[in-house]
Amino acid sequence: MYWVALLAGFIGGVLGPLIGVGGGVIIVPTLNISGVAFQEAAAASLFSIVITAMTSMYNYRRSVDFGLLSRYMTMSALAAVVSAFLSVKYSGSWVKLLYGIYLIVVGIVMLLEIRPKKPAPALGYALVLLGGFVSSLFGVGGGTVFVPALVLVAGLDPKLAAAMSMGIILPTALASTATYAWLGALNFTLAVSIAVGSFLGSYLSSRYIMPKLKSSSVRKLFTSYVFAVGVYYLWVSIGG
Repeated sequence: MYWVALLAGFIGGVLGPLIGVGGGVIIVPTLNISGVAFQEAAAASLFSIVITAMTSMYNYRRSVDFGLLSRYMTMSALAAVVSAFLSVKYSGSWVKLLYGIYLIVVGIVMLLEIRPKKPAPALGYALVLLGGFVSSLFGVGGGTVFVPALVLVAGLDPKLAAAMSMGIILPTALASTATYAWLGALNFTLAVSIAVGSFLGSYLSSRYIMPKLKSSSVRKLFTSYVFAVGVYYLWVSIGG
């Protein structure tokens, strides 16, 4: 199982820099379909996201406006704690149902390349809360929610928003991981295996693959994957 975790982390690490989406959407389904409980898979994925987010924050430290982030990073982290508690204490098919819906929505956003065009603070803050909740519940970084939130709240350029989103992802993933660990859902060895694979994959991708590969082709393949896994989780939670 740990080799599966290492491989899932590696694939997620390779794809992340290419398409701007964290590896959680690769890691969690791979582990869950391989027999790991959904909450345990989400907790292990979030642990690896803490490691990669710390590295990213160091690299982006000169681009991040910490004063701006402080307004809503706490909001996201609190939503993440509530989400992790609900996931463990009231686990059931509803989590997989919501995950399937979430993946299909992500696929639609990526397929249509939906981007907010002007600031809308009220909607932005709502997205911050939603991002914290889904990040913890599904074991994903939440960049697909936090980037639009930063654009809507502060009118940031999407590229800058992508860098600054790590400032929300780090405390959110940290709060989620701590909550899952406190509730006994974190398999530390599994989490470390994912983190090692993710680190190796992201290093290989950013150093050797990104300069040579068109991200558009990878995005199309990844979008197909997201739709397929989303339909699978809808099936097992409703008709399976």
